[in-house]
Amino acid sequence: MNSSISSIITTLLLVISLSITAIAQPATNGDPQKLISVEGSDFMNPVWSPDGTQIAFTSSRQQGLWIADADGSNMEQITDESAGYGFSWSSDSESILTRVSEFQNKRRKLAVKIYHTNGNEPEQLTEFRDQMPTIPKWANYDRQVVLISDNDIESFDSGKEVSTQQKASVTKPFYVLKSNQIAKGKVPENSTENISPFDDAQYLNLEVSPDGKKLAFEVYGGNLFVMNIDGTNLMDLGKANRAKWSPDSQYLVAMVAEDDGHNYTKSDLYALSIDGEERINLTSSTDIIAMNPDWSPQGDQVAFDSPGDGSIYILNISY
Repeated sequence: MNSSISSIITTLLLVISLSITAIAQPATNGDPQKLISVEGSDFMNPVWSPDGTQIAFTSSRQQGLWIADADGSNMEQITDESAGYGFSWSSDSESILTRVSEFQNKRRKLAVKIYHTNGNEPEQLTEFRDQMPTIPKWANYDRQVVLISDNDIESFDSGKEVSTQQKASVTKPFYVLKSNQIAKGKVPENSTENISPFDDAQYLNLEVSPDGKKLAFEVYGGNLFVMNIDGTNLMDLGKANRAKWSPDSQYLVAMVAEDDGHNYTKSDLYALSIDGEERINLTSSTDIIAMNPDWSPQGDQVAFDSPGDGSIYILNISY
């Protein structure tokens, strides 16, 4: 082998090595700090706004929705309805989409609503109905809201303004859970494609990576998995629940909990690399029962709740 070829190979190996090591490993920076705590209230499921300026959360039994600034100030309840299950922010951080429920003549009814953080009145997109097996999803750059029912897709105009570039764009796929399926959907075609890796599995907590290239999901009674959006390159990440993506799409933060059949006795948060090689306990230094994590858009904090005291906590992250 001549010297020029040897030099090229050495340079390529160095570049590959640097690219691998360039992905910094997340680590905790200090103990968890209480962000939201109100005596007599149990808060849960904190979710960062996409711009990182606010956190939305609900209370036990998903009753009500609140928002607060990222530092815990300016806490405000935006509804007292049962609206806290599976809610999601719009990409402009100005609205929250959710499925609400109420009892009418002792029967539970469900509807789709959009709540706004600027004080505007909420928008109800559907009438209250007896059955709504899935939660609504933003679609097509938030221009539409979609709702899956068996093999049917209902699509609603969200009223959201989008950029000229997005208006001119081809439709953007969305990803949803159907009955025993992970599905790739499109509007206005209102069609779905089954991309499930397993037959007859029950899938939970589907999350799309920020770069749009990966899907994370759980299998009921099984593990946490990651795969490409076309269903290839399936990776088993082991036992973990309620995973959320890091902003660089290289890690997931998830809870690993234990219970006695009645109550949670322990729960730690782990940062899991998408290649399955790293499993970093972020809460090993505390006895807080840490659950339902969400990684901040800036990547420097993880918000979570604790059923022990009903508080929302912040864990600072360094690299």
